[in-house]
Amino acid sequence: MYRMRGTPVEKQLNPTLWRTCRVLSGHTRLLLFRHIVQTPGLNVSQLAVRVGIGISDASQELRRLQSRGLLRRTCHKTSVRYLPIADPQVPSAAPLLKALQEVLAGDPAQLDIIAGMAKGLGSERRVALVRALRQGPQTEDQLALRIGCSTGNLKKNLARLKNGGWIQKDGRRIELRPTVHPVGQALIKVL
Repeated sequence: MYRMRGTPVEKQLNPTLWRTCRVLSGHTRLLLFRHIVQTPGLNVSQLAVRVGIGISDASQELRRLQSRGLLRRTCHKTSVRYLPIADPQVPSAAPLLKALQEVLAGDPAQLDIIAGMAKGLGSERRVALVRALRQGPQTEDQLALRIGCSTGNLKKNLARLKNGGWIQKDGRRIELRPTVHPVGQALIKVL
């Protein structure tokens, strides 16, 4: 909280989509998040033991998730807990949190799927590519011109998007791949 002329002012969070995806691409962070979803109220020490990492590492990873608006930190004496409560200052957090909770409550294989999708959107350039492709299918030349990057750089970013399940190629044309995955749908809505 910041103070301006004696009046408390809350710090405004405005996380970017690609940075949020970069945080969600970490397997350890997703594993911690899954434990929080499945057993809300665990403290940082308990979470660290469940994931098999040190307390300071767990605390750092949880702060990264909190900075994206996906967790709320609570303290009671010396115990710090993180709860799956979206930060109201981050409009994209609530729908993304809901999708993550839905998916992470069940199948542990979802961790890899979510990490792969998040890696796909884990850069500003790849988010720009997906935004361009939302306008309709395009060729590599059209995309390179539209977002202003070299062909080599474009190919690397398209490969990452393809690996994340975001795009498909039909001949020379590249198009967004429809997603039915709840987290993928939540991320597309944020675009």
